[in-house]
Amino acid sequence: MTALTVREPVRNPFCTRAVSPGRIPAFDGSGHVLDARGLLAALEDCGGSAALVGPHGSGKTTLLWHVAAALEARGRRVERVRLSDAHSVVAAIRAVIRQAGGGVVCADSWERLGRPWADLVRWCAGILNARLVVTAHHPGPFPTLWTCRTSPALLAAIVKQLPQEAGPAWPEREREIEDAFRQSAGDIREALFMLYDRFEERARAARLSGIRGG
Repeated sequence: MTALTVREPVRNPFCTRAVSPGRIPAFDGSGHVLDARGLLAALEDCGGSAALVGPHGSGKTTLLWHVAAALEARGRRVERVRLSDAHSVVAAIRAVIRQAGGGVVCADSWERLGRPWADLVRWCAGILNARLVVTAHHPGPFPTLWTCRTSPALLAAIVKQLPQEAGPAWPEREREIEDAFRQSAGDIREALFMLYDRFEERARAARLSGIRGG
């Protein structure tokens, strides 16, 4: 009797751990790595508070965490806050209080607070001399530090940064990247989800081929 050959599972390079914000570099819309020093200089020109603006899945959160890390590397006090809804106002105000006197609060999804609560947090930050760097879908009360845009070149640059472990052949890599970008309407996060599913399909086909060929 011939023993069946079962291929070991291969880790999907598009898994959440690999593509989560902060795990890959921050790129501009053309797929070039952003210069953190230039961003920090622009942030100072904005008075220390500013917004990273762009649509869903355009890399705002990734860029925010890189800005936070760059500020910390320069010795600044920084606190990261993820905002989910109006109830997040308490967490935001507490962060502002802790960063009083020149610290920086990096707040993701600023618009989720809603107008009255967002104004309250800004007022508290002004009174306590805390800085706010936020992500938002549209320009608002903060100076715009950077506008995030996407492109197939940006998606390709991100994919190139992911773990290149041995896995099923990917002969149509460029076409699949462009197709995922188009189907996701430029949402990089959604495009990576699509590429995750396609990797799983190829891995499953490769395992079945190994079983049949074994």
